[in-house]
Amino acid sequence: MIDRQRRFMRIQSVHLDHFRNYERLDLEVKPFINVFYGENAQGKTNIIEAIYLCACARSHRTSRDRELIAHGADHYGVKIVLCAEGSDAFNESVSLSFYDESPDPDSPRKSRRIAAYNDVTLDKMSQFFGLFNAVIFAPEDLLLIKEGPSVRRRFLDLLISQVRPAYFHDLQIYSRLLQQRNRTLKMFRTLSGTHRLTAEEEAELEVWDYSMAPVSAAIIRERIAFTQRVSSLASEHHGRISSGKESLFSRYKTITGLLSEITSVESKDSGEKIENYLLAKWKATHQEDFDKGITSIGLHRDDLELSLDGEGLRPFASQGQQRSAALALKLAELEIVREETRETPVLLLDDVFSELDAGRRAALLTNIGDAQVFITCTDREFIDKELSPLRPDLFTGDARISFFRIEEGKVFPE
Repeated sequence: MIDRQRRFMRIQSVHLDHFRNYERLDLEVKPFINVFYGENAQGKTNIIEAIYLCACARSHRTSRDRELIAHGADHYGVKIVLCAEGSDAFNESVSLSFYDESPDPDSPRKSRRIAAYNDVTLDKMSQFFGLFNAVIFAPEDLLLIKEGPSVRRRFLDLLISQVRPAYFHDLQIYSRLLQQRNRTLKMFRTLSGTHRLTAEEEAELEVWDYSMAPVSAAIIRERIAFTQRVSSLASEHHGRISSGKESLFSRYKTITGLLSEITSVESKDSGEKIENYLLAKWKATHQEDFDKGITSIGLHRDDLELSLDGEGLRPFASQGQQRSAALALKLAELEIVREETRETPVLLLDDVFSELDAGRRAALLTNIGDAQVFITCTDREFIDKELSPLRPDLFTGDARISFFRIEEGKVFPE
């Protein structure tokens, strides 16, 4: 039985098995700030990546599980042991494993992912979300500004999934239905002797439309609601980062005309209105979808649209402005996870201090609070100096910052 009311935000240990350049790692970590330092390509980020996998079941660097497997192995495993605070404290664990398919064509072994809580395999991946929460700040955050809608959809989807596990289940259902609808369209194109849809084909497409509509409405409602929160919080953070000189604005961009159909996602009939609008749009584009062999409209094409002082961020903003916007979005994510879970998530700072100027570093440090933090860097002295404001009063004698030197996939606590 999973108790989602109890939060275990302190990592006690990290365990890696054939993950990236670690054949095996069993590492005890500290409850406050953990700094992993060393030269590039030694394995610092791999530890951060493994921890993030235990929160979101996704790497921040790749979407391919095979790339996470150590050279020569056929699987990887990552596991964290979490410690609850208080007099009734006890440990729990979250783990994720991936087994690659056999290269032997005669072997029945297929690739598979296994998520576990307290070493008990979970039936659904959606049960994995919300067991452990982490927010990562990494150089890849800049892709939120530089890349296309899929990166920003992923940002929204991972944020919502962490605090609304049922949302991830809805995403899985929608993805399967979308694939089936697209396969149906391709089948029609292959079998049809005409370039016009028949009445029977129209009816079959409507079956998929009616299956997709309820889950689409549920996802879109959540996305709109969370976009509104992200927009408000990111705007506040960006105002502080830019000293009030610039205004960041974000909005959810979906099928043309849909947002004007609903006054509020909180209203009882908003879901039904979204469903009806989608059904009408899909019906109107049946022939177009048949011609293209793919579903042309839907939430799989939506976007988190960003602008700075009314101008698009991608074509007009400087590199510094783009970094400020990306940082503001991530700080908004951090604040939302805090609000939803009533706990500070674990913070993962992957080589971000070298990417940010003094003002942006200060904005990030201000928001660390009482979080357990994992930091990667190449320059220990620089990080030690940057973190000096976070040290406790000298009279406490409590060492809040712990250093670990990383060299060729080996960890040396200091």
